[in-house]
Amino acid sequence: MTIPIKKAALYGASAIALACGSYYLASPYLAVNGLRNAFVTRNSEEASKYIDYPSLQSDLKQQIGAIMLKNMQSDPEMANNPFSSIAVAMITPMVNSMVDAYVTPAGLKMILETSPRGQANGGQEQMTANLAEQAKAFNEALKKTSMSYEGLNKFKVSASGADGQTTTLFFNREGFADWKIKSMILPQQ
Repeated sequence: MTIPIKKAALYGASAIALACGSYYLASPYLAVNGLRNAFVTRNSEEASKYIDYPSLQSDLKQQIGAIMLKNMQSDPEMANNPFSSIAVAMITPMVNSMVDAYVTPAGLKMILETSPRGQANGGQEQMTANLAEQAKAFNEALKKTSMSYEGLNKFKVSASGADGQTTTLFFNREGFADWKIKSMILPQQ
């Protein structure tokens, strides 16, 4: 028994549509996994593919500035300090320059290269063991992480630290199935 050509074409088209739809829906999870792998292997170029730096910089400048301003205003020593208005005026330029310096591909590369690695001179076996340890630590952190769609083109990843504070990343779809971090919500101090 043979399947007529029209039915075969219909089955083939249905299979392709199902595969494309599945990939479309799974793509943010694949992006999070790609970002995770880039951080574990300290590959800043790969990690940068998942970050929209200008959008993230703008978001972080506002949040960090607001957090610093709130902390300064609630500090009783600053209330009695005659120079507190100068300090408040310096918050925005200081935060802007800090974010502009570190929330860049070069800043990410520097952070990944200077973060603790364990023994660097232990040879290939030690490097493999370090990567396995980092992957295990990252996977443990993912157990305290929730991921969900916030709409068809927005995806949320929330992670809780050991101190119970939560950081939330927001990925936005770019094109068919590419995702980039556009904003984040920092833990409130």
